[in-house]
Amino acid sequence: MSTPASPAPFQATAVGLAPHSRSGGRPALAAVLLGFFTIMVDAMIVNVALPSIGRGFDSGMTGLQWVVDGYTLAFAAFLLSAGAISDRVGARQAFAGGLGLFVVASAVCGTAPNLGVLVAARLVQGVGAAMVVPSSLALLREVFPDPAARARAIALWGVSGSVGSAAGPVAGGLLTVIDWRMIFFVNLPVGAVALALLKRAQPSPRRSAPFDWTGQVAAVAALGGLTYAAIEAGADGFGTARVLVAFAVAVVAGVGYVIAQARGRHPMTPLPLLRSRTMTLSVAIGFALNIGFTRRGPA
Repeated sequence: MSTPASPAPFQATAVGLAPHSRSGGRPALAAVLLGFFTIMVDAMIVNVALPSIGRGFDSGMTGLQWVVDGYTLAFAAFLLSAGAISDRVGARQAFAGGLGLFVVASAVCGTAPNLGVLVAARLVQGVGAAMVVPSSLALLREVFPDPAARARAIALWGVSGSVGSAAGPVAGGLLTVIDWRMIFFVNLPVGAVALALLKRAQPSPRRSAPFDWTGQVAAVAALGGLTYAAIEAGADGFGTARVLVAFAVAVVAGVGYVIAQARGRHPMTPLPLLRSRTMTLSVAIGFALNIGFTRRGPA
């Protein structure tokens, strides 16, 4: 008797996930892997295209910094509340909304007539990406109730992000040879495939989740003020009035955020969590990873 053919590479059955997943688990896993891969690629792909973008828009260093940091700023600021939003609207719905927003913003980036539109679209991309990350993990938790299968699915999720981070600079260099706008247009077909796969997964239940408005506003103000001050100080110096005001806003908002997390009823970042060695080590590794990928500025 002949042996059945092995499943195709990267299928969920290849790692023993299918027998332990909810209906629609394999399409949901494929959608999550594609979506997270795309998000991580986009976080890294723009860096190598900055010289071409600068020549295309006749932009200086400050404008190009906003192309990169605008995405990172929005991603970091709204990631804090994305988990609560995912619970409120449902993981599958939040993932689809975030990825859809990311794809639409990518199209705007690719057709941007000037640097201002490109930076604004990058901010929207960051918001979409912030929705994708926590909702993707929540979706995997739902479709893989078996702990062992869920652990394998999350491992694949981590691999897809790592591959995306490593592939970003390489893909950016290759696509920029054709046209720097291709680094954004490439997100469209990948995102469309992921959204099509997601339709085969069951809708996610909605859960009641508190929203920390004070913390979210304070986080946006603190990160926005600090980012603005750091970028503009490079062009105008640290002693200019607007840079000093931006730094002051960042400090005041940062203090407000800490107070909100210490005294709020539903903090986004419970301060006792910071005493966890696992949490501290994870943050340190993530910080080192991001510094390693973004330490070089535009050429």
